[in-house]
Amino acid sequence: MKNIKNIFIGAVGLLIGLSSCSDEFLKDKKDYNNMTTIDVYSDPQQATAVFATIYKQILSRYNSPLCGSDPLMRQDQSTGGKQNIFSEEMTGWKSSYYTGQIVKNVKAGNHIANPPYWNDPRDNVKNFNNFERFTLFPTVYVINDYIKEIDRSRSLIADDEFWNRLKGQAMFARAWLYFDAAREWGGFPYYCTELDMPENGDRSPRLPMQECIDKVCADFEAAAKLLPAKWDGENYGRFTSVAALAMSARARLFMASPIFNANWDDPSSKRWQAALTANLTALEAAKQAGYGTSVTDIESWDKAFYNYNGAFNPESIITVLMNDDPLVPGTFNKWESKIRPSAVASNDGAGIPAPEEILRAFPMKDGKTAIAENGYDDEKFYRNRDPRFYRTFAFSGCEWPGLKKQFWLFSYKYSNEESNMYRYTDGKKGDSGANGKSRAIVWKMADPAIAVGAEETSGTDVMEYRYGELLLNVAECYAAQGNAGECLNYLGQIRSRVGISSANNYGLGNISDRYQLIKAVLNERQIELAYEGKRSWDLKRWLLFEGGAGFDPNIGGSYNSANGYYDPEASWGAGWKIYDGKDGRPEYSKSNNILTKLGMKPLSGTKHTSKIWGYDLDNVHAVPEYIGSEVNHPLVDNELFKAVPGITRSMNDAERDIAFDKLEAFYDGVGMKTYDPIEKMGHKYGMESGSKETDQNFLFAWRGWYYIYPIHYDMYDPAKGNNWIEQTAGWMIENKTPSCLTVDEQNGTYYYCTPEE
Repeated sequence: MKNIKNIFIGAVGLLIGLSSCSDEFLKDKKDYNNMTTIDVYSDPQQATAVFATIYKQILSRYNSPLCGSDPLMRQDQSTGGKQNIFSEEMTGWKSSYYTGQIVKNVKAGNHIANPPYWNDPRDNVKNFNNFERFTLFPTVYVINDYIKEIDRSRSLIADDEFWNRLKGQAMFARAWLYFDAAREWGGFPYYCTELDMPENGDRSPRLPMQECIDKVCADFEAAAKLLPAKWDGENYGRFTSVAALAMSARARLFMASPIFNANWDDPSSKRWQAALTANLTALEAAKQAGYGTSVTDIESWDKAFYNYNGAFNPESIITVLMNDDPLVPGTFNKWESKIRPSAVASNDGAGIPAPEEILRAFPMKDGKTAIAENGYDDEKFYRNRDPRFYRTFAFSGCEWPGLKKQFWLFSYKYSNEESNMYRYTDGKKGDSGANGKSRAIVWKMADPAIAVGAEETSGTDVMEYRYGELLLNVAECYAAQGNAGECLNYLGQIRSRVGISSANNYGLGNISDRYQLIKAVLNERQIELAYEGKRSWDLKRWLLFEGGAGFDPNIGGSYNSANGYYDPEASWGAGWKIYDGKDGRPEYSKSNNILTKLGMKPLSGTKHTSKIWGYDLDNVHAVPEYIGSEVNHPLVDNELFKAVPGITRSMNDAERDIAFDKLEAFYDGVGMKTYDPIEKMGHKYGMESGSKETDQNFLFAWRGWYYIYPIHYDMYDPAKGNNWIEQTAGWMIENKTPSCLTVDEQNGTYYYCTPEE
């Protein structure tokens, strides 16, 4: 593909330039000769280059692994992206995206600034020009026109494989766009042929979710028949047949999950069986093509994230190429700029402080839960943990990959001034730099080849979909069917790959209860796929914020708008809920819902918390924060401090234990303590707290209608004449703020959670 980069610049305009600029073309959607030329479609390189615009359209904003939390074209955007904050992995619940207020204009609600151009057909000038606004239907129209042109032009190049591969990529892109749209907003009209494209005045209703997912999967499966299992050399990064089957399997898994499947709790559910069949098919295709062969220990697991840039990666089913990718030129991976603290970077950031909720999710070295009965010591939280723990989190004494430079994470008292009291050693200057910190930060997927100063321009490829996820998908399907043997087999494969001992079912024990199997799979997904943009989707599709029982502080009767206080216990089970006992859905309550069945607690009514290491926090140490460009602190000349070796990701157990002994000698020798920052330093320094009473009382309040977002309220403006489009259940047709005193206002009629037929 490298040799088509220059052709791309000129040739791509024939498809998109004309479709966005030519009024004559836009006035007559059937005048295809105004869109393309025989010269383009008679040249394989130019015909291939034209489709690169679609890759750019859907992946140009994919700039870090966290973008896997977002729908295509909305990655890392304030309008529909940045959804990674909706998990235990990331702080941000108390933020500009979600304040906890009882209004509709929150991140999880009225979040797309422009309508998705529902039924404007292609001959509407304004509609087609909105391709550049990254909305669904204009992009689908361009893809459909491209597919049509492929079939019209086959006689120009006598090579069916060439045309089939182009068409397969286009069908893949269309299916992916529709799938992401469906799992965000519910069913859409599915335009995929000339016959079903809308005309002016057409009214295409929303498809039922099952029908929409069926069409998505049909597209992926048709694409799989046209695409190769792998692309070699310069074509690496294009969609493959294995990726198409894996995406169909992912879609089937969503359709079987509680968010869409009112029969999720039936072990004989047809949707779970369809998901299992699809995932086993994808897994077998992946194996046959040589995927899944590279990860054999924790070192190869770690290197899978950064060691194959631009080359075939056996772990990666869908690879988003970065930097020199001719498909999406100029796209860089900004992960390094997000995770590096300023002590080891050119920025003034603090990395990603890891909440306690995610640190404790990782098991012990033997695979058992991290609790005291299994040997967990909270003072020495880093001891004897799952091998993936050390490849995911860094802590005091760790040496950033490739930089040969240690960094430290502890707080000390700088002054007695209330507004300028504490400092933190991660390198972010000033008292505010001590806010919201943790005793660990994220360094998973850090590429040792990225130098200081290059954090914003990394060329490290991103794995959007990898082999490990397929194994977990299969395990989940077996768990939902109550097949303990096969479920534990596939969970064991995940753990075996990273070096956990097979004893006691890799630490999982002899689980036979179906709900406990499901819980085990969800926990394993949280660990294996941490910070890869997948956790927020799992929380949504399993309704893990409130279990499908509803959660509303106002209707629960405990919300105090003056100080932001509410009682989570009173709020849980109140308000609008998906599982309402209507149309074949069971009715869930606070005492009977998905979470109670799985033995899990809701995320609603909680906040992210942290612990910190603190040095002599009762006394002032007014030392300069920096000496030259190096971070300074009161212990910089301490001999025990200097004796701690750099703790690297690649250390073996013996080397790591020696380093830990030195780290603990330092910890004990200087009187370092582990603290809850709120209890010791005050609310200002809590992970999701603050100086104001409303900040201190903040608790996350995810309401049931947020699982699937609304059709934008502007669509129902009388001037647009779209009031026939069903609004998503749980939302309102009216463009107003709900009172949250009754569920009757939420008059949407499109139900996405349906029973099987």
